Amino acid sequence: MKFNWGTGIALTLVLFAMLMGFMVYKAMQQDFDLVSEEYYADELVYQDIINQKTNALKLDGRAKLQMMDEQVFLMLPADLDGKIKSFEVQMYHEQEADNDFNFEKKSTTENQFAVPFKTVSTGKWIAKVKLNCEGVDYYFDPEIVF
Repeated sequence: MKFNWGTGIALTLVLFAMLMGFMVYKAMQQDFDLVSEEYYADELVYQDIINQKTNALKLDGRAKLQMMDEQVFLMLPADLDGKIKSFEVQMYHEQEADNDFNFEKKSTTENQFAVPFKTVSTGKWIAKVKLNCEGVDYYFDPEIVF
């Protein structure tokens, strides 16, 4: 078989079709998890989150996630230290929704809490913290990357 321009065009088209087929196959293997199953209902109450974030900005400090001694701790702002507070935390893993979990504390005065990970998987974690302290609601969303 002689290699001429017609053979080159046919070979290029076959290679292009194979490449496109491979790309479609890889794209179909991706898993796209929604941030929330009830995203429409969550959007309707988003103004409350905005108000809670505004309250949180009035504090001197910020909530943060910090790794100490092979354990992750949620640190609340120093302004809330010693005050009675209750909160709920949704730990959100960006890559895999199966790793998400919730925990809460009621009527506590502490400002530092160990995050109860069952398994710590690598990637970016976001703690969505809804906190009530002395009748005022706050919202924080600190992040940590492993």
